[in-house]
Amino acid sequence: MSQEKIDAYKKEKAGRKERIEKQKKRKKIAKIVSSLVIIAIVAAIVGSVIYNKFGKSDETAAAADASATEISVELADDTAAEASTAE
Repeated sequence: MSQEKIDAYKKEKAGRKERIEKQKKRKKIAKIVSSLVIIAIVAAIVGSVIYNKFGKSDETAAAADASATEISVELADDTAAEASTAE
């Protein structure tokens, strides 16, 4: 082996432990972060389902349905009026 190859090998060997430790830390951090993200997504989905099932009272749901019906009737009236004026 040439002297350059020997020097390069010694440099690589000298920093090997630190490099391996850094890789292990990065893998551990990546696992932790990905686990937290997955847990947050699952919690958001479960929370949404629970809120939609139990969070709204019957009165609130009825009021929301009534206001949605009023809005759709108003929009239909406006659309019909615009259509008749356009002709």
